[in-house]
This record gives sequence, structure tokens and C-alpha cells, in this order.
Amino acid sequence: MPNIIAISADTAKDPVRLEGGPVDLSGTVNLADYNNEVIFSDEKIKIRYGNGYEHYTPLDAAVEAGSGIGPGPKTFQWVGRTKIAE
Repeated sequence: MPNIIAISADTAKDPVRLEGGPVDLSGTVNLADYNNEVIFSDEKIKIRYGNGYEHYTPLDAAVEAGSGIGPGPKTFQWVGRTKIAE
């Protein structure tokens, strides 16, 4: 299983908000809670879930600012799922 790959140690510890995807992964989560199950980079988050990976991309900060959402966890939007090759 992959390890958490983070830009900084703080990024992996800070909560993020996940929108879309499986209900169990929606809402505010701590990536550290998914130890060895998450790949995190500038472009996306991949979380191992069941027999695949759920893919999330960062929501544009301008979109978040326009929505009236105040400062809070960085938001990622679900973009798809891939299965683990057997």
C-alpha cells in the first residue's frame, strides 16, 4: 500500500473536505486517519477504498471564495474511481 505523500508535514495533518464520491469518504476528514491508504500531491488525492482508489482534485480557491465559504479545510472534489489491478 502507498504511504501518505505530502507537500509538507502540516498538509498531511490538516483536515480536508471531500465532496462527492462514497458516502463514507464525504465531509471533513484527516488524511492521517487513512495511514498507508492515501497518495497526496499538488494535483490530487487518491484514497484506497475497497478494491480501488477514489480520486479527488482541489476545488479552485476562487470558486470557494465566491461561494461564501469562509476559511476552513481545503476542499477536494471527487473526479472518479480506478480499480486496483490484480
